[in-house]
Amino acid sequence: MKTYRTGLILSLALLTAGLLNACDQAKSPDQVAKDTAAAETTAAKDTAKVEQKAADKVNNAQDSVRDEQATEAHTRAVESEKVNVSLAEGNRKIALAQCGKLNGDDQKSCEAQANAAYETAVAQAKQAKVDTDPKP
Repeated sequence: MKTYRTGLILSLALLTAGLLNACDQAKSPDQVAKDTAAAETTAAKDTAKVEQKAADKVNNAQDSVRDEQATEAHTRAVESEKVNVSLAEGNRKIALAQCGKLNGDDQKSCEAQANAAYETAVAQAKQAKVDTDPKP
């Protein structure tokens, strides 16, 4: 029985050594060329996929930035119009208050000028919004 075990162990050791030795065997030049070509093809395909995904992500990010910039420009245009209209209203109130010191036709003329200046300022504010707002 001891001999059987020893023989079995020796056989397994030789088989293992043979298998390990086979792993270190050099491949033929044709096989190396085939393996190299396959590795190059796989690497090129993998790189192309990664490059496409990267390009898609960059394009999506650029689209998001453009949308955000358009939203910012729209908000700026709307809020600028509101500020300019508010300034026009304030200037009109001041001008009308100063018209109070006048009498008769002079007062009416002063009020008409104040109202005309207000209308012009409001029209300019609206036109500035139209000129700068990317969203109609």
